[in-house]
Amino acid sequence: MMKSKTLKFTSLAIFLAVMANGSIALAGIGKVSRSCAPFGAQESITVDWTFTPHQFWTASSHYKDGAFLHTTNTVNNAGAIGGWENTWRSYAGHFGSEFWYGTVIGYHYKRLGLVFFLGNTVATDCNLTEWGGS
Repeated sequence: MMKSKTLKFTSLAIFLAVMANGSIALAGIGKVSRSCAPFGAQESITVDWTFTPHQFWTASSHYKDGAFLHTTNTVNNAGAIGGWENTWRSYAGHFGSEFWYGTVIGYHYKRLGLVFFLGNTVATDCNLTEWGGS
């Protein structure tokens, strides 16, 4: 009986430690999406403002006039392994090539043993002042 209680306590302690470390590790992380015609930008970005590298995966879905066009993600970035990049700034999108306003939906993830969904971002403009934290 004592062994079972010890196992349950150990499992709970490990779970709480992972959750606490995950919360601490997510501090300082920002995310944004932009649809910015003047710069030809349709993009989503995940960034650590302390410049600490993390395993990030970012995707960006682009819509023009309400119609879905495509999704870009970090799979095609140099140095990405399965889309996961060890970087302080994860980028998915186009810059200087899509000169229109539309809707951009960003998907932001971080891997720290477990995969954490950092959230979605949505933009219909340049969104220059919207760098949300975690």
